[in-house]
Amino acid sequence: MTVKILVERKFKEDLSLEEVKTINELRIGAMHRKGYISGETLIDLKDHRRIVVISIWSNMDGWEEWKNSDERSKLEAKFDKNLKQASIIRSFMLGADYLGGIFE
Repeated sequence: MTVKILVERKFKEDLSLEEVKTINELRIGAMHRKGYISGETLIDLKDHRRIVVISIWSNMDGWEEWKNSDERSKLEAKFDKNLKQASIIRSFMLGADYLGGIFE
């Protein structure tokens, strides 16, 4: 089952170059993980301190392995002190997968 993961971060101030680099390192790290399909980084037009990263994984296991990895934890720690609040992580399945389960 394909899943989409949304990670929302709210920074105390506009992003620094180091924070942008760290977000890119997170994405590059994810790209090398089994199950990663694609991703994108979105910056709120009205509030540049709010960043949403959407990644697509072939299954939840691949995401969980990356989420719990030491590599990801170290990268996240680089900007945790600059976050206004803890990152919000949400996971979604495709509607077709959900509906397919209902009609089986």
